[in-house]
Amino acid sequence: MEENREYQHQCDDNDFGCRHPLMRHLCIALLTFLGAFAAFYVVTDWHFKRMLDPAVQMRKMDRMLRSDVNYMDKMAEKQFRKGMRMARRNESFIRLERADKSYKVIVDLRPFDNDEKNIEVTTNGNVLSINAAGSSEKHGHERILKISQSYMFDDDVDLSNMTKMREGDDLVIYIPIGK
Repeated sequence: MEENREYQHQCDDNDFGCRHPLMRHLCIALLTFLGAFAAFYVVTDWHFKRMLDPAVQMRKMDRMLRSDVNYMDKMAEKQFRKGMRMARRNESFIRLERADKSYKVIVDLRPFDNDEKNIEVTTNGNVLSINAAGSSEKHGHERILKISQSYMFDDDVDLSNMTKMREGDDLVIYIPIGK
């Protein structure tokens, strides 16, 4: 009771908060809400101004473009390495050597079931084409290998006099130079 008396002595008759405590709490809540709304509005305004700033957007676009270019470069490098591996693999199966009086085309028969019947050699003018196919089974999966290689020679090469010989695991095709 004494606390109420002290409280009543502190309040004047003209004081709005003393006569209407509920209104005082509502006004404090309203002012708190308006302050929070103003703070949120200012922060949101700063954010949108920065987000829509052309300089910031250009930096973002530049960063995205550099990222895309790096990704494309990596993909192109990967494809290039894959192509080089394939070319090296083909070179190991079929290779061309030049001697003094003839060309020698050496075909490794091991990947083609070690059978010369799987190698087809055709000529068309000065172009020698070699088609080879073979299959192997590893770990329950069948692997099919098919290679086609063509060589174009000068006019001094006589493809009609070529000879084929088997030497171990290789099929050697001799092509004489000079007509």
